[in-house]
Amino acid sequence: MTKKEEFLYDVRIAERNIRDGSLSKKDYEKHLKGLPDVEEKGEPLIIEEDEVLVEEELVEDVDGLIEEETE
Repeated sequence: MTKKEEFLYDVRIAERNIRDGSLSKKDYEKHLKGLPDVEEKGEPLIIEEDEVLVEEELVEDVDGLIEEETE
């Protein structure tokens, strides 16, 4: 499959391609059915609470800076 074809089936824009006629719904469904099942390659995503708190603190710090700049 060429890069152009890969882009045509890209999940982020496939719906738009179907709407504008660049891709038929039937071809898209056929493409999806032809994809290999890679579920066994997946890994669970574990987010530690400490990491989330650090990210929230960073967002709060940035929000505070933005508010200071707009005043």
